[in-house]
Amino acid sequence: MYKKLVKNFFFKLGYEIKKIPNFYTFINIYDSYEKAYLASNNSVKYVTKEHQQSFKLSDLENLEVADRFNIFPVFCAIAFNEINEDKLNFLEVGGGHNPIFLYILKSTGKKYKFSILEEKNFKISIPKKYHNYLNYIYHLKHINFKNLTAVIFSGSIQFMENYKHVLEKLFYNRVKYIFITETIFTLKSKDIFTLQNNMESVRFPNIFLSLYKLNKLLYKNNYRLIYETTRKIGAYKHNILKKKDFFVKDLIYKLD
Repeated sequence: MYKKLVKNFFFKLGYEIKKIPNFYTFINIYDSYEKAYLASNNSVKYVTKEHQQSFKLSDLENLEVADRFNIFPVFCAIAFNEINEDKLNFLEVGGGHNPIFLYILKSTGKKYKFSILEEKNFKISIPKKYHNYLNYIYHLKHINFKNLTAVIFSGSIQFMENYKHVLEKLFYNRVKYIFITETIFTLKSKDIFTLQNNMESVRFPNIFLSLYKLNKLLYKNNYRLIYETTRKIGAYKHNILKKKDFFVKDLIYKLD
């Protein structure tokens, strides 16, 4: 009754009040990644091809090393201080045009060798001064897992239908460190498959990883959790889940 009176009052003044529907960053829950993908009505499993065309590498001078980007430089400065840089090899899954390589370089001055695994449609121009350190790869079969020191999933593992397959390769080749950052987790016993709803007009699958399930898998393969943060509790909306049911975490695992 009260809302109707207020609406009529402003209508007489020449204003129309319209209820803005709730915006949800994530929508619905599905039984599998594949079912979420089919429900997306999308021809690709991530953003559009047009969104992934051609990029230039971010300018080192314009980068701000803050928030989650502090994790890698600090860790490298402590853990790898006494190790020859040429002996270290990193793989970043989903580094885009803003790879962790640049944040480490800006913070520590060290140039580590980085391979960046990206979507096949992603094209980038790399300055000549980085050619000996940065290499973009577009298929798993082109990665030499045997020589890797660490693998970094920088906000990418939650979009990967085959993430367990990739982890198995790391386990088999005994990669020393696994970083998982800027990734949505849940305390539920199983992964949750949903659709992300906040990038352009495209919806695509997102996996809310079960922290319990992931820890169990890593521990089974002799990896120990040595660093953990929890952030952004309640920062995003889901049309079914409560805000407290999912959150962003940063994790570092080390092979024992």
